[in-house]
Amino acid sequence: MGVSLVVCRRELLSAAILLLAVAIVIAAGVIPPVESDPSPSATQDAAVPALSVNVVFNVLAAMVLGFIAGRTTGRSRRLSFVLGSLSVLILLFAFALSDAAIALRSHGPTMQSARTLLFYCVVADLLAVLLIIMATVLLPRRT
Repeated sequence: MGVSLVVCRRELLSAAILLLAVAIVIAAGVIPPVESDPSPSATQDAAVPALSVNVVFNVLAAMVLGFIAGRTTGRSRRLSFVLGSLSVLILLFAFALSDAAIALRSHGPTMQSARTLLFYCVVADLLAVLLIIMATVLLPRRT
């Protein structure tokens, strides 16, 4: 019983939407509170650029996934390599977000919303990775 190409494309597009949502949440809900963090241990000079890089990466990864979902006609070695590499990069950026969320724990209750949003972004990134892996495995081979 084969999985249709349409289902795999839908999984890739769902992962792209999750990555775009993560980028929007970080840009709108995390970076502004981090910029105005009143904690004495706050390092806005390092945190804001790191979060901005994460936003840019998530947008670029979403664009790549959207392009792949729209153009793919089946699984090839090159496509599997690209999707696997993208999954690993998304995982690394998710770990960076979890590190930022854990670091914000010591900044008191004023940063609770940013910390919670970061944890939700980590979960969304991990879900996107699962969707990409499922689509990669289930994509029918090119004929």
